Amino acid sequence: MTRPTMTQALRSRGLKLTQARQAVLQVLGTASGHLRVTEVHRRARRIAPGIGLASVYRTMELLARLNLVRPVHMEHRHRHYARVEEVHGHHVVCTGCGLVIEFSDCGVDRLARSLAKRTRFRIDDHSIELYGRCPTCRRRSQAAPPTRDGRPGGRSAA
Repeated sequence: MTRPTMTQALRSRGLKLTQARQAVLQVLGTASGHLRVTEVHRRARRIAPGIGLASVYRTMELLARLNLVRPVHMEHRHRHYARVEEVHGHHVVCTGCGLVIEFSDCGVDRLARSLAKRTRFRIDDHSIELYGRCPTCRRRSQAAPPTRDGRPGGRSAA
C-alpha cells in the first residue's frame, strides 16, 4: 500500500493526520520489506525530530488495526511490520537472527474453502508464519561448540 493510500484510509475514517502519523506514513511509504518499530522510529526522527517511540508504537498498532500494515510476529523478539500489499503475503521467520522472507504462494485457498464449509465461517483472510533457522544460523550453530547443557550453538537454554 502506498503512502497516499494509507493517508486516505486514515482521513476516510475521520482520523487526524498528526505529525507523528505523517512521519510514520512517510517512512512506511518509502520502505521495502519489514521494519521493526525501533527502525521506523529511527527513520521517522529524521522527518520529525521530536517524535517519541510511544507515538510510533501507537501509530503502528493503529495501522495494523486498520489493516494497512501487518505484524510479523517474532516470538519473543521484537515485532516487525510490513505494509499490506495488494497480494497477501506470508512469512518465513528465522528464530536465530530474525530474518524475514515473504512469500505469497501459500496454496491455502482450498483448505479455507473446506473449513468455511465445515464451520460455516465466512473466511475473509489468512496469514501464515513459518518459523525455522536460516542457512546462516544453521551453519553458525553447527560450527559453534556445544553448550554445557549439550545444545549446539554456544547458547544455553537459560
